[in-house]
Amino acid sequence: MAERNAGLGPLTSRLGLPGTEIAALSDRWLPRVQLPDLQNGAPKVTPDQDAIMKLILMRAGNRTQEASWLARILARRSMETRHLWEDLGLPSRAALSAMIARHLPGLFAANSANMRWKKYFYRQICSDAAFSLCLSPTCDDCDEKAECFAPD
Repeated sequence: MAERNAGLGPLTSRLGLPGTEIAALSDRWLPRVQLPDLQNGAPKVTPDQDAIMKLILMRAGNRTQEASWLARILARRSMETRHLWEDLGLPSRAALSAMIARHLPGLFAANSANMRWKKYFYRQICSDAAFSLCLSPTCDDCDEKAECFAPD
């Protein structure tokens, strides 16, 4: 079982965004929210996190600042051990899918098999021959394949 405090730390590290961008996001969407100190600089980005972010942006179908923020947040939270919707603090996978459909419609359409999002990201980046780091199992050989493609 994953540690309960996994992913805790500075907000910049948890979201994968520099403090200036968190402040801009907050100003646009949550103007009355008091944020903690955001002077932590740019968060560290791992190779797999960067690959997921690039995949999301490539498939997003949307070039807004919100799409960029969301791509980096999704990529960062994909590094945690629970289901992506849980690590984002959402109530369900359906809520995550609805958010992706709204803000990243091209990405939503690309996941036509309704695969679990984190597994979908890894399957996509692992299918790229130029990408050598792959933490996710090959879906066809996985005992949980039926769960990943199961309807909600």
